[in-house]
Amino acid sequence: MNWLLLRGLAREQRHWGPFPDVFRARLQQDSAARVHCLDLPGTGTALARKSPASIRAIVEEMRERFLALRAAEAGPWSLLAISLGGMVAMQWCAAHPDDFSSLVLLNTSAANLSAPWRRMDFRVLPKIVRTLVMRDPVRRQRNILEMTTRLTADLDGLAVKFAGVQADAPIRNATVLRQLWAATRFRAPKRLALPVLVLAGGRDPFTDPSCPRRVATHFGAALEVHPEAGHDLPLDAPAWVAERVATWARR
Repeated sequence: MNWLLLRGLAREQRHWGPFPDVFRARLQQDSAARVHCLDLPGTGTALARKSPASIRAIVEEMRERFLALRAAEAGPWSLLAISLGGMVAMQWCAAHPDDFSSLVLLNTSAANLSAPWRRMDFRVLPKIVRTLVMRDPVRRQRNILEMTTRLTADLDGLAVKFAGVQADAPIRNATVLRQLWAATRFRAPKRLALPVLVLAGGRDPFTDPSCPRRVATHFGAALEVHPEAGHDLPLDAPAWVAERVATWARR
């Protein structure tokens, strides 16, 4: 089985931290697994690509790169995506139902399922604005981590590491704003023709935990909630995510 991982707002594949290795190791206890990452346009390896301002257009831009990747990797594919990446994943699986055999969504939402103040806690908006104009790259990354994590250790060290990622492949504020605009208008499709698992952080300070619950209800999907984790579940609880996905996949 091949797994494709999609990151969220203003993030690229290096922001997964150790999660891809943890995920691969756990899945390989049950069967062969290959883990792949694909960056959203305007981030990471796709930095030179302009981010579209709609989820639908982001899907089509990414699918072109995915098809080349799939041609080189035999076997079925599953998709795991977080936050904005989850919106891309929902649209992708609705528009191209034969691309993936299963879908895992982490801390994601949709405009037709949750109110705007649930999808993004308005109390974090001033901090987001301050972060966008902040010149100190380490402080900027520390702010982001404070908004998205609850359990991650050594935020200072991780902020330094992620500041290095930003220096190497700087995500422009214009990209972040276009991603936000796309996210605010995204509406979940009526149905998805594949098995879906939804994972949520019970102490998410960014997106209210009711949002992924509503996504799970909408699709009739399995739901698992980590009671202490925040928005960035793969950073807060990588082993927990891997175990929940492995257990669900066996079923």
